[in-house]
Amino acid sequence: MPEDIIQQFQILAREKDPSARSLLVRKVTAEYVRRTGYEPSDAERELFSSLVLDLYEQIDLSVRRDIITLLARTSHISTPLAERLALENDELVITLYEYSPMLSQKTLLHAARVRSESVLRAIARRQRVREPVVDALMSRAMNNVVQDLLRNLGSDFSSNALLLCAIICQSSYEIQSLMAARGLADQMFHQRMRRHAEQGCPFMPVTLLRATLDGTLEQLVEDMEARLFEADVLSDDPTRDELLVKINLGELTFDNLLDSLIAKNRKEDVIWLLKDAPGLSVNAMEHLLASETNRILTRLLLEQNVSVKTFEALTKWRVDHVGFPNRHAVREVENYRQSVHQKRRSEKQMQDAI
Repeated sequence: MPEDIIQQFQILAREKDPSARSLLVRKVTAEYVRRTGYEPSDAERELFSSLVLDLYEQIDLSVRRDIITLLARTSHISTPLAERLALENDELVITLYEYSPMLSQKTLLHAARVRSESVLRAIARRQRVREPVVDALMSRAMNNVVQDLLRNLGSDFSSNALLLCAIICQSSYEIQSLMAARGLADQMFHQRMRRHAEQGCPFMPVTLLRATLDGTLEQLVEDMEARLFEADVLSDDPTRDELLVKINLGELTFDNLLDSLIAKNRKEDVIWLLKDAPGLSVNAMEHLLASETNRILTRLLLEQNVSVKTFEALTKWRVDHVGFPNRHAVREVENYRQSVHQKRRSEKQMQDAI
């Protein structure tokens, strides 16, 4: 380890002000990572780690967080230091548990048994997750953790872990689809799944069992993904902000989302979606939805390429939920239909002109 870094540690040892000491530890750690590159010597690793451990209890939480961030993806530290860092609160150690090559199997097993879902998901995403750790993670039966393990081809499923998957997937089409997809990508996983199917495993869903025996797992994946599409749009997992990101990335259309929200009678979400683009308040948007001959609402929906079919569903929803007069519903839909035709003609004329 460079002499100047050792000198900085000597300064740290003499520093009396706790805040100053914490700042110096952060600085020295960053310098160590930068100066030693990707392959510090064993001596440098051990020396640096022992010095940090000696000072660790004297540095504040924000610096501990920064040290973890700087070192989590590296082999720059000893296992004892990595395992001391791993004792911090869950929100600080996600990256460490996902990436650190210095955590022992014992530490990973203990974390899999007692830590929160966020840490478990981090472990499930590691480059390599061996069978005992997979078994421990599976025993917690958290759907998101199971899904992460199935997506990670570096995770080693034992026969017992696969059996747990079969039990859990009875109530989850997504896990069933992921099992089928894993069977296509992982020969060992497929062999064990087939063995369970041939033995008539009572826990394996019939569709998955048949697809395993018939060699139609690929078709099952396609069928499951189609079935999950609508459920994914309206699941409890995506936040409103995440749904907007999907729209902005082109993964989901405004029209499809609006139509789905209307079909589910999710009044608050319908109003939220409609008010977001123009930046209106909830009360203002609800007033627009209840108003007759509303050109502002029509313009907003045209800009978002809402179809006539969805507009018709929205109009009926307005009658049922926000007091829009039923006597105007047919006229409202016909006016919107004409507006859509006019917009398409204008767009075609512009394209022809170009």
